[in-house]
Amino acid sequence: MIIILAALAGCSGKYDESQLAGQWAGVEWRDVTNDKIIDSPVAFTFGEDGRYEASSGASSEKGKYWISGENLHTVEEGKAEKKVKIARLQDDTLVFQMNRAGVVEEMVLVRGE
Repeated sequence: MIIILAALAGCSGKYDESQLAGQWAGVEWRDVTNDKIIDSPVAFTFGEDGRYEASSGASSEKGKYWISGENLHTVEEGKAEKKVKIARLQDDTLVFQMNRAGVVEEMVLVRGE
């Protein structure tokens, strides 16, 4: 019985949507592959209803989101699904790791008011 419970606990995700809900502002966005800082303001709002809004520079998007394991999945309205790894999610800090066409990026966000 204990082995079954341990196996089930291991299958559950490390994070859940309630931890993500709220407003987040980017404080650092790095191109890890080329050791460069990406100079573009970024912000996310994750609703408790599974909807999100994001902005980066002059572009913006909105759609639905969910967490599976250590991955954040988003589907912008009318677009394909995207997935990023949640490297860290604490009360006030969120770190994404992304791979865009072979370029590894890391984004650090802090919780807003």
